[in-house]
Amino acid sequence: MRYSPFTILIIGATLLLSTSVLAQTIRQRSTTEGFNLSLQGHYMNWSSDYFQFLDERSGNGIGFGGRAGFGLTQRYEVFLQYNYTSLNASNIAAQSFHFSHLTPGIRFNFSPTTRALRPYAEVGYAYQTGKVDQVLNQNGGRDNLLFKGGAAHIGAGLTYFVSLPIAITLGGSVQVAGKPTVQLNGRDTSDQADLSAYRISLGIVLYLSEL
Repeated sequence: MRYSPFTILIIGATLLLSTSVLAQTIRQRSTTEGFNLSLQGHYMNWSSDYFQFLDERSGNGIGFGGRAGFGLTQRYEVFLQYNYTSLNASNIAAQSFHFSHLTPGIRFNFSPTTRALRPYAEVGYAYQTGKVDQVLNQNGGRDNLLFKGGAAHIGAGLTYFVSLPIAITLGGSVQVAGKPTVQLNGRDTSDQADLSAYRISLGIVLYLSEL
């Protein structure tokens, strides 16, 4: 069977158009491989039976954090993040009150690179530090309080790629089963407090592999 030049031209144009449409349909819209850096703002709430007075009067605050991640593959990513939270010190008659969390962990990213919206889940180990300066005690004096220790970190959220290499991330995490040691006025005590916290974070991510 012989085809006329016009027929061949039509077939060629159709194939070219189909290939172009297919390429647009399956184009890459996201990536989680390689290095990435993130800045975040967050809201944190914490609770403790041991520090009941503190958590009832100053149980939440806002803060900021930074995160560095490395995607081993599109699915698995290791990360290290630091978060600092300032809480209301006037409610507990203190000079200052803040929390910090240093967290290494692993993140599991879902959905293919053709999707701009990528859900994730993560687990890690959070080292929590709480510091209260010059808090009024029941005798009318002032104490410096420091509590620190590890906890399990569990989180999940969404990463939306506005345009490679930039994405916006929204997530939540909990830090649970914490048993920090307690220092009073620079001296160790034999006490171990119970401590749990959760954070809701919003941030921006830069994927360096796409620069």
